[in-house]
Amino acid sequence: MTKRAPVVALGFDAMEGPLVESLVAQGRMPNLSALRARGTRAEVRSRPKGFLSMVWPTFITGQTLGAHGWYFNKPWSRKDQRLRFVDPSWIPIEPFWNDVEKGFRMALLDVPFSTSTPTDLNGVFLGGWQAHDDFGTISHPPGLHAELRRKFGAPAMGPEIFGPQNRRTLERQRKEGLESLHQFARIVRDFLSRERWDLLVAVFGGSHRAAHYLWSLDEADLSGTDEATRARLAGARDEIYEAADRALGEVLAAVPPDGRILVFALHGMERNPGWPEHFPAMVRHLHARGRGAAPRVGLVYRIKKALPWNWVRQVTMRLPSSIKHSLVPLWSRKMLDWSATKFFALPVDLNGYLRVNLRGRDAAGIVDPGKEYEALIEQLSKEFLSFRDMRDGGAIVSTVERVDDLVGKDAPRRSELPDLVVRWTDRVAHGCPGLKSCYGTLALDPLAPLPSGRSGNHTPGGWLVAAGPGIAPDRTLSTVDSADLPATLLAWMGANIPDRFEGRPIPELAGYAEETLSQPAARGESSS
Repeated sequence: MTKRAPVVALGFDAMEGPLVESLVAQGRMPNLSALRARGTRAEVRSRPKGFLSMVWPTFITGQTLGAHGWYFNKPWSRKDQRLRFVDPSWIPIEPFWNDVEKGFRMALLDVPFSTSTPTDLNGVFLGGWQAHDDFGTISHPPGLHAELRRKFGAPAMGPEIFGPQNRRTLERQRKEGLESLHQFARIVRDFLSRERWDLLVAVFGGSHRAAHYLWSLDEADLSGTDEATRARLAGARDEIYEAADRALGEVLAAVPPDGRILVFALHGMERNPGWPEHFPAMVRHLHARGRGAAPRVGLVYRIKKALPWNWVRQVTMRLPSSIKHSLVPLWSRKMLDWSATKFFALPVDLNGYLRVNLRGRDAAGIVDPGKEYEALIEQLSKEFLSFRDMRDGGAIVSTVERVDDLVGKDAPRRSELPDLVVRWTDRVAHGCPGLKSCYGTLALDPLAPLPSGRSGNHTPGGWLVAAGPGIAPDRTLSTVDSADLPATLLAWMGANIPDRFEGRPIPELAGYAEETLSQPAARGESSS
């Protein structure tokens, strides 16, 4: 029997492509540069545009947003009119590894947005080690977390320090990012030394957290900070990318010589435009229409919004995931007076998400489908496009897109998604004194830092490098679809591709039997 080539997929969460290119050109990421020389590289895009938090669910499921429905960490539950963390009972996420035949051995290490432990996995599963999502610590076998703690110490990355930043918090963000990359590389090497896996997927989270808060120093209070410390913090983003390259080199040294390797980032990072954090105020402004108050909000929600973010975060970061998951639906159940609310803002990542309170779809819906809904959608689109920056009158909204147009009216999970996506222009909110709209003026504090403390925010573009038997050296492809990545990994393994997959193996990466491409299950639109 022919020995199967092992497949190793290493993800670096939210690592910005243009910055990688710059550091590679400067010789500061030699391991990635060497891998690119012996392999094939490409840009990665996810469908549809405008939803940046859905990249990992797409990778996990091999399906695009309209099928899996997971657009944000805390999506809207239409049946009970509140926000909830994703639960398989109402948004059934089917990871690709659940469909892999039991003859294959797999190690799945800290893949983001993995909500539950596989129950019948031939291998190991680690979740929540780097704390880059809110689903707690889960593992298979059950004692895996404790074993790794004994061997490598406690996780180097703690809960996210979300909110106002200062010298102390940025120093911690830098320290945890660097130490986490090094620690996780040791863990991945350890698993590679244990046995020859048919598939090992490991995702490094240190680059993600650090790029959010260390993209620039604009959103931090650094009063009293000496110049040496400022310089260290200003260079921390590049320093962490270099550390990620060292971690990559450590792991690649442990990959068997006949292994096929995929190194990838599903999305990137750039300066945070800041408008997402003003989006709720913009929605309230449109509710008031320049002549009255916005809909009343519930008591629990009022209390939550009245408390400083840093106070709230100091409490929530210390709570178990199960308790945090129960608090979200509690405060969001009556966050607005639903009997008087026709539309409302959903939690956002980069772009603004707006939902209509639609009768027959949402539990407390008041807007009739058909003409009333269509008229409201048209009105809201025009109103958002009317927002102008008071500094120079420039537009802050580039487009307002209907989700029906992005995923299709008949997509399986369409009813769980927002109705409109508001996308921003290139200008930034930092220093803006206010906005003008068709209803008047919305004042902003031009000196206040962003409440999140995040100087960096996501970009839609990612990248990949593939190397190994059958993969051409020093080759560049056109853009590929993120939904094609799991199909490619399964094809490399020789595993069946699930019927529900929208993605298909990327032909130019070769390394699998040609008949794989003709399997009925290996279908779906590809952007390559």
